[in-house]
Amino acid sequence: MNGSPSHAPAHRDKPRRSRLSRRLTLGGIIVGLIGVAGFFYWLTTPAKAQRTDLILEKVKFEPLNLTVVERGALESADNREVVCRVKAGTKTQALTIKWVIDDGAQVKQGERLMEVDDSALQDSLKAEKILFDQAKAAWIAAEEQYKITLSQNETDIKTAEVDLQLKRIDLEKYQKGDYPKDLKVAEGNIKIAESNVEQQRDRAAWAQRMVKKGYQTVSQAQAEQSKLESMEIDLAKANEERRVLTDPKFGMKERSETDLRNKVAEAERALARAKLQAAAKEVTADSDRQTKKSVYEQEQDKYEDIEDQIRKCIITSPQDGMVVYYVSEQSRYGSGSQQSIIAQGEPVKEGQKLMRIPDLRRMLVNTKVHEAMVSRIKGDIWQPTGFVDTLRAAMMFTPDGLTRLLNQHAIPDIRERMRDYEMKRVYNGMRATVRIDAFHDHVLQGHVKSVATVASQQDWMTADVKLYQTMVSIDESRDGLKPGMSAEVTIYVEGTGEQVLTLPLQAVVGGAEMGRLRKVFVMDGPTPREREVTLGLSNERVVEVKDGLNEGEVVVLNPRVLIGDKAKTRQAGDVDRGVTTEGGSGGKGKGKGKGRGQGKGFKIDDMPPIDGPGGGPGGPGGFPPNGRPGK
Repeated sequence: MNGSPSHAPAHRDKPRRSRLSRRLTLGGIIVGLIGVAGFFYWLTTPAKAQRTDLILEKVKFEPLNLTVVERGALESADNREVVCRVKAGTKTQALTIKWVIDDGAQVKQGERLMEVDDSALQDSLKAEKILFDQAKAAWIAAEEQYKITLSQNETDIKTAEVDLQLKRIDLEKYQKGDYPKDLKVAEGNIKIAESNVEQQRDRAAWAQRMVKKGYQTVSQAQAEQSKLESMEIDLAKANEERRVLTDPKFGMKERSETDLRNKVAEAERALARAKLQAAAKEVTADSDRQTKKSVYEQEQDKYEDIEDQIRKCIITSPQDGMVVYYVSEQSRYGSGSQQSIIAQGEPVKEGQKLMRIPDLRRMLVNTKVHEAMVSRIKGDIWQPTGFVDTLRAAMMFTPDGLTRLLNQHAIPDIRERMRDYEMKRVYNGMRATVRIDAFHDHVLQGHVKSVATVASQQDWMTADVKLYQTMVSIDESRDGLKPGMSAEVTIYVEGTGEQVLTLPLQAVVGGAEMGRLRKVFVMDGPTPREREVTLGLSNERVVEVKDGLNEGEVVVLNPRVLIGDKAKTRQAGDVDRGVTTEGGSGGKGKGKGKGRGQGKGFKIDDMPPIDGPGGGPGGPGGFPPNGRPGK
């Protein structure tokens, strides 16, 4: 009884172990059969072949440099403009072209280009010669009259000074000579009279004694007495004369001195009047002289100006080159109030640009850049040297006649000849390459010379497209270049220099309706798989990958073979051929914006909106990196 319970569990566990063993064995058999079946399937099924119709390339990091490609026309970098310098005549004496050289002719410096009819100027010169001679004669007469006035003024002043000096001498002569002399004479007369009276008194007394003694008669005594009385009267008279001279009640001295002093003062006033009158006469004569001289110089300037105008009627070439008739931008687009024609018998105006003489050894390309890209392009930066202004300042120290001559005639010529010294370049513009249509196999090196600050005038079809005139200088010289030749310019915009993940443009699938997102095909082993990526900046070759790819991954460069011909993709070589996969050539896309695609490039539908050239006024088409806005 005790042993039976201990053996019962062992008998129950044995069937369980048998069932587990059978299950494991069955599972192993099944796995084995599957493995064998897979092995036989692998042996009997041929391996999937690698596709040979796909063009592959790895995604990699590299610097992304933007480029701008535009079409333009050749011009000379040294364009000497020929301007009509002849002053405009009256309505009855309009300027007309008498003779003009043919457009496109080769000329040397100083060779005759045009003759303006100068018959009216010749008549004006003859009439002005008469006025000029009259003004010269009047000026010479005024100069001589001025000299006479100065001489007469000197005489009048000298006469007044002599008269004043005489009056002062008379006063001093009276005070120190005449009056003391008269006083002494009077005193002398008194002394003589007193002596005579004393002597005669003695004689009269003696006569009285002689009468008493009987030696003389009474009449003789009376005669002596009469003489005494006469001499006493003379003494009284002498005393009275002295009293008149010395007694202040009579004022003989003061009267004489006052009269003489008054004469001195009058002489002083006469001298002052003479000086004032002389100054007034000199001013009047000098004013008349200066007026006549001014009239003479004005007439001389008019005469010389007419002579200069006659000389300017013969227009010569400022340098060697080719004659190009000038056509304004307004005339190119059919606008402008007047359409001037350069031909024999046609009227011309003062300041009118007639023609250009380009130097064919230094050429540039006149192109236009879209406003979306113009802020990135930098041209040459120049600073003034002040050379001509310094030269003008130096002329201020020359004689008046020479200064006037230089200011009127030499300064424009000096400024024209020395304009290369008037500015200095402190910064070189961006590098560019130029491909001339006539010499398509040769690429010329150049740089951006200038970028306009104001948009160029456009025709009515593209009035909402803002383009800025850009001058690209060709740094090389080549024979056969002529103004007006068509050219393609590639401007290399300075990039950041940072390494960015780039993807070839032809690998991108999708249009502008996707925004910045596009599709690419990435190789997953032997199989290409579609993947969505986010793109950034681009140029004519590659586009920046913001998100969706990693360095080293392999993408398909010809996704059209995978998704069909109607897909919005680029083909390898489209950039070089200047065509688009869809929408025609020259950048004419299906965007809603207006604009004419010029230059090679592809429609913006084939690439993402980009910073800078992207998102331009081409509607959803935006602005291609190497073309103009899609239409």
